[in-house]
Amino acid sequence: MIPRETNDRKSDRFGRTVGSKEQRKIRAGQKGTVGAWSAFGAMGAVGWLVALPVVLGSLLGVWLDNRWPGKVNWTMSMLGVGLAVGCLFAGIWMNREKNKIIKERDDWEQQDIKTKDAEDDHK
Repeated sequence: MIPRETNDRKSDRFGRTVGSKEQRKIRAGQKGTVGAWSAFGAMGAVGWLVALPVVLGSLLGVWLDNRWPGKVNWTMSMLGVGLAVGCLFAGIWMNREKNKIIKERDDWEQQDIKTKDAEDDHK
């Protein structure tokens, strides 16, 4: 049989959850919201991470077509390779940004736990 939590434990856990969420809101307000220019900058960075390899791949393909003409259309092949490389770079960049956000959130939660432990010790 699973022991049921008492009302005190439930209310204590609820209070901690609400307090933690409120702390995150306060920190987000102190840090500031992400503005439109910041969001455009991030989109621009991802766009360049994709566009640059596509353009460079296409230029390499044109050069290869002029150097070794044949059955293979190097321009289209290198365009596809450039697109794949650009998408890979964009994915890596986005994953790094996600990990930064997760690490920052975890650091905040650890600070919340330390603060709550210190408050509990004083009681």
